[in-house]
Amino acid sequence: MTASERRLRADEDTSLPDLGRALLRFYLDFAALLLPLALIAALAAAIYVHMKPIYEAKGLLFTPKLTLDEWRHLSPLLPDPRLVTATLQTLGVVAGDGSDAMPAANRLRRILESQAFWDRSLQYRSALRRDDLRDAPASDPRMSTTLGIEVSIRSPSREDAAQTMNAIALHVRQTLFWSMLDTFLDDKQATSASRKAELKVTLTKLAFSMAQTETRITGMRRLLEAYPDLRGVGGSTIVSPENGGGRYLSPAAQLVALESTLLDQQTQVQTAQRELEILGSYERFLSHAAARPDDIRSGSRLADWLDGKRGEFFTAATGPEIQTDQEIAFAIAEARARADRIVFNAAPAIGLRPIATRSPLPVAVTAFFASLILFSLLLAIYRVVRRLDRPANEPWFASRDPLFAWLPSRLRGGLFRYERRY
Repeated sequence: MTASERRLRADEDTSLPDLGRALLRFYLDFAALLLPLALIAALAAAIYVHMKPIYEAKGLLFTPKLTLDEWRHLSPLLPDPRLVTATLQTLGVVAGDGSDAMPAANRLRRILESQAFWDRSLQYRSALRRDDLRDAPASDPRMSTTLGIEVSIRSPSREDAAQTMNAIALHVRQTLFWSMLDTFLDDKQATSASRKAELKVTLTKLAFSMAQTETRITGMRRLLEAYPDLRGVGGSTIVSPENGGGRYLSPAAQLVALESTLLDQQTQVQTAQRELEILGSYERFLSHAAARPDDIRSGSRLADWLDGKRGEFFTAATGPEIQTDQEIAFAIAEARARADRIVFNAAPAIGLRPIATRSPLPVAVTAFFASLILFSLLLAIYRVVRRLDRPANEPWFASRDPLFAWLPSRLRGGLFRYERRY
């Protein structure tokens, strides 16, 4: 080891003890000033959290038949400001024009419009457990229904927690209601055109198949007229003549099978035409209900509006329109029934003690040490700055500094009685 390295090592060895002694002298000099300030800050923090406690509340929101895929589709819709406003209007805390009618509206709006709140406070609880996946590896967790949505919030009182929980339940209920009806209308709108084109292709194929079957029937009848002795049925089993299945049957049996095939094709044509008529009635209804008001962002209001449009359009419904009317009414009733079943199975459970960050003793201890370090750092910086402004041979005394000069002399003497020169 060289001489310079030994000197550096010696400086390092002496710097740590010197630093410790300087720190000890600092707290000996200013403990009478820093400790009361830290105690006052700790007492103030403890009184504040004692007067404004926050408890943790938990509840299980019953959502029957809600799959994981449906919940993932529903979750991004929950913080939508328009849906939140509709829910607050249903609660009666927001006026019809969207302005806050009650003091709680602003707080509820801030909570419900926060994506972080929904991600943190609501958890999907599946009916499929981990042991079930082990026992039945083919189980699909996404298709499993839910036990419920676990809601966990923080609230200053039981009444406030109940109010927030009710708002959450109503908002989830209305959002699911609105989403089901909106998805129903969008699906009918999207699939109508493609399904109509598919049915037209099917009808074209059936028309060609029917023409071929009728040609074969005509030919078979001519054959029977030319050979009357072939009229007897060669067996008791009648099979389809298509794909060579009736090739070895008697002409009479083949004729019966062909006519049966023709009847079946005619039935398929009638079914396709019926579906086309239903799709046409859906298209006409959706055109009638195309101008949906933009402010309808509540499931109940959308159902009422859709019921009104349905009553206007299907006043004198006949044929396929009756089925279309019934399907729309069933979609509304199903969505309403599922939404109405979204409730809390039991009252929210409120913690008996405040959360750790609102417990007076931990908060007081934390505030004491934090304020002690902060005040010490500020005083140390101030002392260094004041020493730099003074001549090198002139000592600095806190009791004579303008920062503390306004204090009574007796109080300054007590606070800085251990004051040292630096």
